[in-house]
Amino acid sequence: MFVVALALAGAAAAEAPAPRLLSFYPQAGVLGQDLYLTNYLDLQEGPGVRDWACGSHSYDGHTGLDSIVRSFREVKIGVPVFAALEGRVASIQHAVGGDFNWGRTVSRFDNHVVLDHGGGQESVYGHLARASIKVKKGQWVAAGTQIARTASSGNSSWPHLHFTVRQDFYPYEPFAGPCRAGASGFASQPVTRRDAYVGELALSAKPFTGRADLPYDEAVRTGTFVRGARAVNVRVELRNLDAAGSGRLVVRRPDGSIANEGAMQIAGYRAGWAKRRLPLDLTPGRWLVAYALDGNVIAEAPFDVVMSAQDVRNRPPNAVVASLDPAAPRAGEVVVCKVASSLVTEDPDYQIVRYLYRWTAGTRVVRRVTSAALSDAIPNNVVRAGETLTCEVTPSDGKLHGPVASVAAQSG
Repeated sequence: MFVVALALAGAAAAEAPAPRLLSFYPQAGVLGQDLYLTNYLDLQEGPGVRDWACGSHSYDGHTGLDSIVRSFREVKIGVPVFAALEGRVASIQHAVGGDFNWGRTVSRFDNHVVLDHGGGQESVYGHLARASIKVKKGQWVAAGTQIARTASSGNSSWPHLHFTVRQDFYPYEPFAGPCRAGASGFASQPVTRRDAYVGELALSAKPFTGRADLPYDEAVRTGTFVRGARAVNVRVELRNLDAAGSGRLVVRRPDGSIANEGAMQIAGYRAGWAKRRLPLDLTPGRWLVAYALDGNVIAEAPFDVVMSAQDVRNRPPNAVVASLDPAAPRAGEVVVCKVASSLVTEDPDYQIVRYLYRWTAGTRVVRRVTSAALSDAIPNNVVRAGETLTCEVTPSDGKLHGPVASVAAQSG
């Protein structure tokens, strides 16, 4: 049995069926990279906060998991949300606008889907994009089916998915750890991060202000500057701020000497960002921006300095590597295609990259979607035993395409 947020009473608790195990985290992306789990279930009854790892990554009375995406730019490109298990659509709310809410409370109601998995088990998917919800009440969906896209509808402080699993109407924490005893609610518990890490390091010739700043992130980014006295604008996004030490930003010339150095502390609620306008005397060659915590460099962003504006060129995204999870899929399993790419250097011009996922099973095209996320999934009823499953991933900055990455496996 799982430890639930509110314990079931007496014999009812003893008779309650054990929830089915979740085969994957139901949002496109990779936790600890482009997805950040900022809040878990609050396991502390009454006042106070405690998460499954005995930390404070929650808030009083929180009933699920909150996983944020980087900005509204990703929301516009699309970040899919999938059914965590097969089940029937129990209820839908999709008549609420405001997919781009943030900051203070702006709406009591969000767009959400509730799935009934039988045996008293349900899952809830909140803050969805209104027009993205394609399932209907009463519809049966396979595990891994895309049900909507990530947004920031309702009472939302950032674009994210609120995901709750509950048994007999009581929310429970699927992550197992020192402060949530028992087996994990996942067939294979996802790896999460508690160390401070850079979610993004972006460069621009113009300041990150107004709608160029987060969460809108409509900045014109670049990895190439023209020689001379110029301002290089840098923005660093840091996650797990409670684990962050003393931050420092360093800019190095092509010969390795330091052109600019200074403290750069980042503030926020678990995740935050800081920006700097750096006046530099740029000489031709490859320069480097580095961000360090307590003297340890945790992110580097190279940029090029050229002779004239005519030498500035948009470049395609860098090559990526694709993999399947599980690596040897079997018929009846949800299969996830993951992209291995650095969030800082996935594009040499620091543009937001989107990925075209093209899935084939044998000769059949079974899914084709463009997403801002570092993973995609197909439902567990798609691939037949003996078929070759292939996932092709094409990165793009919206104008130019990078090399196609491909991975294939025969379904058992």
